[in-house]
Amino acid sequence: MKDVSFYDIVISKKDQKIVSADSWIYDQLGNYAVKPMNELIAVEDMDIYLNNIKNCDGNWYPSKFLCPHTMYYTYMKAVRENEDFIRLTIVDAADLLNAHSSLMRVINIFQAQLDMYEDVYFVFTPGEESVSVFNTEVSDFQTKLYSLSEFEHILLSRAVGDQIDSVKSFITQVKSCVGRSTTTVKGNLLNNDPDVSHTILDESFVFYDQETKGVVGHIQLLRNQGAVKINSIKHDSMTGLLEKSDILRIAKERIDERRLEGTALAIIDIDFFKTVNDTFGHQFGDEVVKRIASIISNEVGTDGISGRFGGDEFLVVLYDIESEKELRAKLKGIKNKVTATFPDKGIDKDNPLSVSIGAAVFPKDAENYDELFEITDHCLYLAKEKGRNRYIIYTPEKHGTLEEIRHKQKNTRKINERDLSYGDVIVKMFNMALHDKASTIEQYMSEFAEAFGLQNVMLFVGEPFKHRYSAGSDAINDKVATDFVVKILDSPELEQYFALDDFVVINRPETLPPFAHKIKEFLDKRETYSIIYIRFFDKDNRKCIFIISTVGKTILWNQTHFRYYRAFIDLLSLHSLG
Repeated sequence: MKDVSFYDIVISKKDQKIVSADSWIYDQLGNYAVKPMNELIAVEDMDIYLNNIKNCDGNWYPSKFLCPHTMYYTYMKAVRENEDFIRLTIVDAADLLNAHSSLMRVINIFQAQLDMYEDVYFVFTPGEESVSVFNTEVSDFQTKLYSLSEFEHILLSRAVGDQIDSVKSFITQVKSCVGRSTTTVKGNLLNNDPDVSHTILDESFVFYDQETKGVVGHIQLLRNQGAVKINSIKHDSMTGLLEKSDILRIAKERIDERRLEGTALAIIDIDFFKTVNDTFGHQFGDEVVKRIASIISNEVGTDGISGRFGGDEFLVVLYDIESEKELRAKLKGIKNKVTATFPDKGIDKDNPLSVSIGAAVFPKDAENYDELFEITDHCLYLAKEKGRNRYIIYTPEKHGTLEEIRHKQKNTRKINERDLSYGDVIVKMFNMALHDKASTIEQYMSEFAEAFGLQNVMLFVGEPFKHRYSAGSDAINDKVATDFVVKILDSPELEQYFALDDFVVINRPETLPPFAHKIKEFLDKRETYSIIYIRFFDKDNRKCIFIISTVGKTILWNQTHFRYYRAFIDLLSLHSLG
């Protein structure tokens, strides 16, 4: 792990001149070493610097430290050396960030090693008399902060006879904060597994620094020779997260059996993952799954447990969620770190790879696991429906009761459930067009716009042309706009636009021909900058125009999508659109 260097400067209280300093300080300051300290602090940080020099309370504060050839972003603290001098301690913020990254790597390594075993582990903090307990999936109690007496009570709850004396002796040893000890208790103090022969209680004193000490320990179950582990936890070979069967078992146990309030479920799904595989290859897709699994595991930390639920789907069980704010912080951290990790690997190079998340909490939102999962899954569906790259936490006032959700799901026919590839979406649409007479053009257009992340798609049917329908995240429906488009479509100039092809791509309005000046003005006014016009004929040989456009931005259209756009037009041409 990277070291962090702390540097001391002693200054005169009277004039803030440097009296003495570590050699590194003198090396950086050079001829600036003769300046008073207040001239070496950036102007914008002066007030907070002077306040800390006045108080000398030992609290850290940010400050920019000026040297002849550079400026260091630092943290400083001030303490009184004596009546005449003040000691400043400085640490470079860049060193802190590097050390933090190194520390997180070490933590992740140790966490991964601990996760390889089913031992319960704990940390005792003297003074606070508190015990933080972790990795409790094999036990009848949960991961959380306990008082030492509560922790002792938990271990004693299954103890009988000589086991009671052994547990009390172990707790006494923990409280003493001396050395290391191992206590072997005959029997099982953690769960009902009959094949467990002994419980091993280990503890060791840890000296962190001059002001901090504590005790770390773990509780291990030993089984009879040849016995098969009951509910042995299995991990996914690719991601290291729990396998589906185990994450589901733990979630059900916490909710249906142990009735642990504040247990939250979160289902996380990678957006457009099939497209990622199709575009970048399956090897990169595997790397995405592993990286996102690592992000989830790090963000969840010891506040819950996570598992791989499917190919590109994860289930997280969070412990002791007491507020929506607390849950929101966890989900936001996961969502934001995914987009930051893959800034240009989304549906196209201008969009990040993202995840959608649905979440709900027991018992606030449901009374059992099955209902809570159903609500959580619905919230994930809503996150997808609303545009992806978001999390939705269940609120009955917003999202309806469970019965209302079931009724809505029963009556809503979605083509683009979860993440189908673009080709799969088009194929499903054709299948519905050929075999499901209840499907509508409006539904096809809405699904098409959602699947491809399009802001605006419009259908005009003629002749004379009429506006049939608009869809998309920023669909243009107002009469002024649609009437103007109809006027253009009914004008003689229409044939000039389609002189060369029935599929016309406009990336920027300025590329339009001179005779289209009125259209340019209108497009600029409506902030509609990139457009695709497609001319086709419907089942009854009516001339139709399908328009795809951006709203508020200019883009370079992704040509790999054009074959899907043409296929969608072939689908529309099977119908009578008048």
